[in-house]
Amino acid sequence: MGLNSYVSKEPRALPIFVLADASGSMRGEKINELNLALREMLNALNNVEDIRGKFQLCVISFGGDVKVVQPLADVEGMMLPELTASGNTPMGEAFEVVKEMIEDREIVSSRAYAPTIVLISDGIPTDCSEEIYNNKKYDSWDALIDLHNGERSSKSQRLALGIGADADYTMLKEYINNPEIPVIKANDATGITKFFKWVTMSTVARMNSVNPNVTSIVASTFDMDEEDILI
Repeated sequence: MGLNSYVSKEPRALPIFVLADASGSMRGEKINELNLALREMLNALNNVEDIRGKFQLCVISFGGDVKVVQPLADVEGMMLPELTASGNTPMGEAFEVVKEMIEDREIVSSRAYAPTIVLISDGIPTDCSEEIYNNKKYDSWDALIDLHNGERSSKSQRLALGIGADADYTMLKEYINNPEIPVIKANDATGITKFFKWVTMSTVARMNSVNPNVTSIVASTFDMDEEDILI
């Protein structure tokens, strides 16, 4: 076979979407720790060797409004913008934005592995109805229904961190919608970095597995305390 017959294929991407709560309650130590944890994850992903593809990262913040602060791109050479915290918690709108991005083949390639969606929140969504919130009936929340039922978003791996006692852990479990993957709890800001180390390990474990599209693959919870893992 001549050299002209050889076609080099672009490595298959494993996209990671981070939905970051940037509401006013995250102001101060929590948002600072989140910024640090994201940079450390980015650095770790850039230094992974001998993998079957490549990593891509997107950061979507929801605080007052929803912003794609880092469009989906290869992690190599990426410089993450700094997140700031203010406003309410339009989490449902963030679900809609990430779902639209995943379904768009101009953003997420048809060759890409099933994405990972990482949700971090220290409170409750402010854009769902009082009836849904009061009765904890998040399985009837349109924003979550659409995310779970999208042609491609339904196949995504979903990981979640709740920060402190005010996080809505019922909602986070419904968001993950997979009994094999736990919700992780951080009692304070210091747990954010530990969570993202677990996210990094889980993502690398998927990429190195026989089939990276198996979204139930997560890393062992290594140094997490038992009370930080909510089944």
